[in-house]
Amino acid sequence: MAPQLAATAAAPPAAAPPPAESGSGRFFYPDGSTYEGDYRVVNVLPAAPEGPRKSSAKKKEEEAAAAPAEPPKRVRHGNGTYTCGAYSYAGDWQEDAMQGQGRFQFASGAVYMGAWLANKYEGFGRYTWPDGKHYEGAWVGGRMHGEGAFVDAEGRRWCGQFMNGSGPGLTFQL
Repeated sequence: MAPQLAATAAAPPAAAPPPAESGSGRFFYPDGSTYEGDYRVVNVLPAAPEGPRKSSAKKKEEEAAAAPAEPPKRVRHGNGTYTCGAYSYAGDWQEDAMQGQGRFQFASGAVYMGAWLANKYEGFGRYTWPDGKHYEGAWVGGRMHGEGAFVDAEGRRWCGQFMNGSGPGLTFQL
């Protein structure tokens, strides 16, 4: 009889799949805009049919083989700069969305610098208008919302709670 091995701790979990292909480069878009920075390659899956369907395993395999496979797509992911005409964004990207910390320069000369989530201002940030007035504080869903301070073009400072982009009940500070 062969000797038996003593029981060992649970087997380690299976290794995570290798990370998606990624890199850094410069991309030119048909509209004339450019992106320079980090990217990630993602596979685009064919759309699933709508509604419940009964299908055999063989039928599913045939449908999957017949479905047109889109080529892998490069998405902005990591740190990079996107420029389109007179406006630009430099900062963090996640799955082709502005997300993390970044600076957006508008064609008008206005600038937003701060936190982003899914292409919207979210968290703490500062928006400066071309005439010099600025708001610094909390943002939710792309709007001033929460504790913040607004400084007008003459230098007067207004502090308090902002709600949905406006500041009812703000206090003027000397």
